[in-house]
Amino acid sequence: MFGKRLLYLIDSLGKWSGQVIAPLALIYMAIIIYEIAARYAFNSPTRWAHETTTFIFGAQFMLGGAYCFWRGSMVNVEIFHDRLPIKARAILDLFLFVVPLVICCLMIWKGGSFFWVSLQQLERTQTVFKPPLYPLRGIIPLAALLLLIQVAGKFVRDLHIAITGAELK
Repeated sequence: MFGKRLLYLIDSLGKWSGQVIAPLALIYMAIIIYEIAARYAFNSPTRWAHETTTFIFGAQFMLGGAYCFWRGSMVNVEIFHDRLPIKARAILDLFLFVVPLVICCLMIWKGGSFFWVSLQQLERTQTVFKPPLYPLRGIIPLAALLLLIQVAGKFVRDLHIAITGAELK
């Protein structure tokens, strides 16, 4: 069935995004260890380590949203939500769908606009290191798009539950 195949692809994308960005933690940990060694063992601090780790962590944080949504790790008022029958929970989630939809669309629209301006100007930070800022700005609409895809998959599943009363398998 086309719908199940599409949901499988959406789930695979969510899982894949998490697997791709998880190793970024190892990279920024290595940079921090290098900075500590350079600063305290050799009295030669870097100009790039702090900003680089901040950028990597920021990218990981933003791109991790789709994976967290796929895993069901997003914030929820579970005291109320989990006590509802599955069909009522799905209907409630369908009404609340507008919140992540609007947020993701705004992030794609405004983030894409910020990225485009930054890319045209080849924007850099105002620090001594001066790394390019446009790659990080480009992650904002990309992360929002990945999250929106996961939100759309959940919407389809909730719609199926609201109509049939059973989960889509």
